[in-house]
Amino acid sequence: GVPVSSRVSTKIQQLLNTLKRPKRPPLKEFFVDDFEEIVEVPQPDPNQPKPEGRQMTPVKGEPLGVVCNWPPALEAALQRWGTTQAKCPCLTALDVTGKPIYTLTYGE
Repeated sequence: GVPVSSRVSTKIQQLLNTLKRPKRPPLKEFFVDDFEEIVEVPQPDPNQPKPEGRQMTPVKGEPLGVVCNWPPALEAALQRWGTTQAKCPCLTALDVTGKPIYTLTYGE
């Protein structure tokens, strides 16, 4: 016979033990029964500050136009548009009378 090092044998045993482990953990480890928490409706804190003023609503701006070869992801498309049209307004904040008070451009 060929002498076998116990160190190699230990490494092979560790590999076998690793391979014997389940590939995915059982589903019950990920399932949390929180039905009671969902049923309970939290009561608002009476000391919590109340919102003031009117509710803000977005206003549709002018369309960007038809450009071919846009990336499929929104973030990538905004990145491309922002680098090519850095001075174009991206977001405008209005005061209570509806007048623009701040305009954010894509380059900012």
